[in-house]
Amino acid sequence: MSMLFGQSGSHKTRIVLNAVLNMRVPTLAYSTDSDQDTVASRLLAISTRTSTEVTEQWLRTEPDKCAQLLGAFDFLRWDFRPDPTMDDVWLGAYAYHEAEGRWPEQIVIDIASDVGHDVGDEWASLRDLLRQSKVLARETGAHVLLVHHASDAERTKRPCPRKGDMQGKVSALPEVIITCGLTMTGDLHVACVKNRHAKADADASNHFPMHLDAATSFVGDYVQRIAPPAYAGWDQEQEGWG
Repeated sequence: MSMLFGQSGSHKTRIVLNAVLNMRVPTLAYSTDSDQDTVASRLLAISTRTSTEVTEQWLRTEPDKCAQLLGAFDFLRWDFRPDPTMDDVWLGAYAYHEAEGRWPEQIVIDIASDVGHDVGDEWASLRDLLRQSKVLARETGAHVLLVHHASDAERTKRPCPRKGDMQGKVSALPEVIITCGLTMTGDLHVACVKNRHAKADADASNHFPMHLDAATSFVGDYVQRIAPPAYAGWDQEQEGWG
């Protein structure tokens, strides 16, 4: 089980969409924060490097084209209920196994805090979600990825929140925790604040940039732009231009 968290507007869903497309493994995804059209337009944008303003129109004007393009993502199965319970997540996994004859290799829940809050204290429900997600991962063998929010407090570290900046302080169970955020200039940075099997920086001081093209919802490896050498001129007489 792993977790990605950040403050609102830190492009968490874009990061996850690009990640699952790069992994290309059978995935059961619960999208509570984005509806079907939003996810579909972003998938189309990422795959064609076209602005979501255009792909949103494609969904209305060119449904056959969209169906063909989205068919390339048949390894993804989506549930767009805005308020699923943990029972819904378990039943979805069982239904996937019944239909496919195997468990999904990955289960994504975006956003974790939207699950299972019909009764009881919100943070108690969140802790129960983490415990059940651990059992879910153990029983199915799937990677369970939870997307969560950072605290909106003034002390929350920027651009990448610290491990302790997580809402609900439920960092004990995930094996890997990544945080994300934007710099003052709008650049996307990520940090590994927990890694049970390797080094991590709980204070998020060792963050690094990612390439973000918000218009096409693309997130990828950062490639530093090398500025061309400045033109310093030359002595035209010496070069034979006199």
